[in-house]
Amino acid sequence: MVEPIHVDHSIPASYGFIIHTSKGAIVYTGDLRAHGPRKEMTEEFAEKARESEPIAMISEGTRMVEVEKRKNYSELEVEKLSNEIVSATKKIVFVTHYGRDMDRFRTFYNVAKNNDRKIVISPKTAHLLSKLVEDKRLHLPDPMKDETILVYYKRKKTGSFQEKDYYVWEREFMDKMVNYEFVHEHQSRIVMDLDFYQFAELIDIRQDPDSHFIHSMSEPYSEEDIEDAVMHNWLRHFKIKFHQLHASGHMNRRRLTDLINHIEPKQIFPIHTENPKLFKKINEHAHLVKYGKRYTI
Repeated sequence: MVEPIHVDHSIPASYGFIIHTSKGAIVYTGDLRAHGPRKEMTEEFAEKARESEPIAMISEGTRMVEVEKRKNYSELEVEKLSNEIVSATKKIVFVTHYGRDMDRFRTFYNVAKNNDRKIVISPKTAHLLSKLVEDKRLHLPDPMKDETILVYYKRKKTGSFQEKDYYVWEREFMDKMVNYEFVHEHQSRIVMDLDFYQFAELIDIRQDPDSHFIHSMSEPYSEEDIEDAVMHNWLRHFKIKFHQLHASGHMNRRRLTDLINHIEPKQIFPIHTENPKLFKKINEHAHLVKYGKRYTI
């Protein structure tokens, strides 16, 4: 029997699993964290996993590193620090985050609302929200009904923002439509979601110098990250101030170690990690998993 148990992660509907076999239980963590707004779900998973007395645990290890060089915050800290940036400026504030991270969307939505600003999102984000809002447990605003939300439309085809210029699924939100002219004229009243592939919109928006950009995603893995370099070129050109504020969707080494010690598996199979050898310091029966190899428990 496979028993799914919800966990807290940076996207909705994330689960860990307990696989009940004739030899005993096998626990799989999935991707999880304990510093998000639904950390109680991860705690519930930890308790049920411990009660199953697992013979093996398949564990993620995204942040299992010797020394963590990146600064990571809790979701509450991201909201607090973002609110400080927005409340201290009369300029537009651009934000970017992973598209499916609804906790981060909710964070920036709250920041905009707390500062009497509108949050401007893409049709793609509006479409996702329109589907997820049906799940009342997620506590998400309806993009069609919420007065804080506006939807940004780029020029396409005719360049005159006609309904026929857009895909059918995009047309649903045209009653909430704003464009570059609106954003330019209302900079002090807006928090705008601007992902990497929308940077060309800055040419038309013509925001004031010393505006702000909150990058709420992981920092680059290396100094040779081309996308990161291009992003900073855009920001320098338009004289936009950069802020790095991110809450990871994964446990750090200390918390993951505590989780493993709490569950007490007899064996560990680390996956989704660049440092599987560090698991040996937690449990001497940790395996260095090899791709394509079959393991018998």
